[in-house]
Amino acid sequence: MKRLVIIPLFVVLLCCAPFLLFAEGEAEPPRPSSAAPQKQEAEAGEPFDAQVTLRVLTDGGVEEMSLEDYLIGTLLAEMPASFPEEALKAQAIASRTFALRKAETGKHVGADVCTSYACCQGWSADGTAEEIERITQAVRATDGLVVTYDGKLIDATFFCCTGGKTESALAVWGSDIPYLQSVVSPGEEDAPRYEDTVIFSAEEFAEKLAAVCPEVNLSGSPANWIGAVERTEGGGIGTVFIGGAAIKGTTLRSALGVRSTDMDFVVTDDAITVTTHGFGHRVGFSQYGAKAMAEDGSDFEAILAHYYPGTEIKKLLCHQTEQ
Repeated sequence: MKRLVIIPLFVVLLCCAPFLLFAEGEAEPPRPSSAAPQKQEAEAGEPFDAQVTLRVLTDGGVEEMSLEDYLIGTLLAEMPASFPEEALKAQAIASRTFALRKAETGKHVGADVCTSYACCQGWSADGTAEEIERITQAVRATDGLVVTYDGKLIDATFFCCTGGKTESALAVWGSDIPYLQSVVSPGEEDAPRYEDTVIFSAEEFAEKLAAVCPEVNLSGSPANWIGAVERTEGGGIGTVFIGGAAIKGTTLRSALGVRSTDMDFVVTDDAITVTTHGFGHRVGFSQYGAKAMAEDGSDFEAILAHYYPGTEIKKLLCHQTEQ
């Protein structure tokens, strides 16, 4: 009888006796998840993505699916199938890395990943035959490829588009991660959410700010409410002084429900106009930046190296041994 061997790095994934190997040099695995491994049969020579099964938490409960099927659904949900082939490949590798990294953390009880955009990655079964074919080709062309730093899977965060530069993880989440630094990301102006403007009445603005920062003092003329703005290297608001209180850009974005921390303000006597550039947390891999790079001739390796500096792409292999 044959069994799949996968290293403790991914003990959370479905394999008979876990042991995962990097094709290009072995890596010291992170601490494995406490989740119980699940059994799976595999044929010799079968693609890596087809041999690994994920437990996916959906709205209808936990479903088991191959990593390949999961990635096809994720790309259908996360990136337009019309994007250039190299951008789709880069997204497939980022999403594979993201999913396997999530799986090893054991965040979800009884599942490896979920289908929530806010928590893990989106997932969809909807797509035309042509869209599914293009995405399937991108997934299969990158079978088993992941992004690593210092021999370990990275947190392959990604988002829609920037305002010209990405943010560092330190600026957004307070953790200094070597491969999640601010980098330039030009050519995204055609992104549908590249720029957005929202107008708040003075009363509405004050209510939203008071809900997250009770000490804020928004009495008097709105023209005097917004003070000094300290910006991050990525162009977003690091800290802004509003009504005498120091408010983080991430807090302000959440309170106002706007698209990014890259904000500009125009204040009148009765309204505050907020214009944002980019969409998402803007840390890591920019999808429209990848599109622009691919259209300019970059391949998936160059795209990923740009957005995750200092990283390497490795190929994972499932080895089988006799039991």
